[in-house]
Amino acid sequence: MKKIIPRLVIIFLLVTSCNPTLNTFKFIYNDEGPNEEIALRMEELLESKFYNVDIQLIKGVGTNANLDSLSLGGVDIALVENYVNYQEGISSAFSVYSEVLHIFYREDIDGSSFESMMYSGPIYIGRAESPTYNMMMDLFDFYGLDPSRIEVTFDMPQAGVIVEFTNLFTLEKLKNYEGFKLFSFDQVENIGNASIVEGIALKYPRLSPFVIPENSYWGYTMDPIVTLSVDLIMVVRSDLLEVTVNDFTKTMLRNRQVFTSIDPLLFNGLREDFNQGILNIPLHEGARTFLDRDEPSFLERYAELGGVILSIVIAIFSGIVSLTKWQAQKKKDKIDEFYEDLMNIKNAIPKINQIPTAIEYVKRVQAAQNKAFEMLIAEKLVANDSFRIYMELSKETINELRGKMRMVKAKNARTTS
Repeated sequence: MKKIIPRLVIIFLLVTSCNPTLNTFKFIYNDEGPNEEIALRMEELLESKFYNVDIQLIKGVGTNANLDSLSLGGVDIALVENYVNYQEGISSAFSVYSEVLHIFYREDIDGSSFESMMYSGPIYIGRAESPTYNMMMDLFDFYGLDPSRIEVTFDMPQAGVIVEFTNLFTLEKLKNYEGFKLFSFDQVENIGNASIVEGIALKYPRLSPFVIPENSYWGYTMDPIVTLSVDLIMVVRSDLLEVTVNDFTKTMLRNRQVFTSIDPLLFNGLREDFNQGILNIPLHEGARTFLDRDEPSFLERYAELGGVILSIVIAIFSGIVSLTKWQAQKKKDKIDEFYEDLMNIKNAIPKINQIPTAIEYVKRVQAAQNKAFEMLIAEKLVANDSFRIYMELSKETINELRGKMRMVKAKNARTTS
């Protein structure tokens, strides 16, 4: 009996710490700036930290469409600018980084003032109703411009003025703007002295003054550029479990080093002490509990496992007699059958060249994991070191298969392009 109790404790800990149910979350983003790379690293980080989490990435077709998908429950997570309108069913999680307003104008255009530049001819300000478009409409109103005199185009190559909200430009991307200059709203020495950008931020508090220092953009910024910025934020469905959003927020903010190499703006963007007051979308309660250090209680965190735990407790007490008999008979440990199947899959990974094949292998490993747990609870397997090593090896195999899927997908994309 003394040997039975420790084994029962091991069973309890194994099942409660390795939930075999796979939870899938759909993550939508716009393929602009570094957003795709940010989404990919978030996917890798969450899947590596949470064994039972699968993140499915989706490229969106526009911010408003992405928000509609989120509010209707079609997706679970999204990256959007903090300049979108509030919608029911959506909550913020945290700030990712500040997108900087860049206004490029052709050298032959009068860029001495915002008014003259906007009246100079065709201007490109993004898709209709996009955050960039809405922000520019607010600027037209702030400056008192006549919209009927402003020629807006959705054909970027035809525009003499191009407006983009994005991360810091690379030299390679700046080459697309040869023959253009960057517009500055004011002189840098006026910041702190009721400058125009401070007036704009006062009226539209989701915007913040931003300075691109001189020589940051090579020949484009011989002098500092005074402009504006807006936060890109991670938003989630409001009905996601508090514990889930708490864990996701904590994981990404406490592993911010994973993202800071993408762009310098992410170094100061992914912070636990970001200004929650400027969020246009209310903070999710799960994110708030982490940011305010009001962590969920043990019962709150593991409430979703209550049914599983109850089943285990019942199995423990009802199976003591059977377990004693099983121990006396010394049934053969069958974990080697699981190892053999798993090694066959691992050996097949280098030869995989189609995504459906990898998906079938992932399902096969997950089915084997579930079967192993069922056999463990049914007292047909021993919760020894071999069992624990198998579970870790199976998790590693699933990660290798997902990595292979990404490689195949990337190879296919290169082939089709």
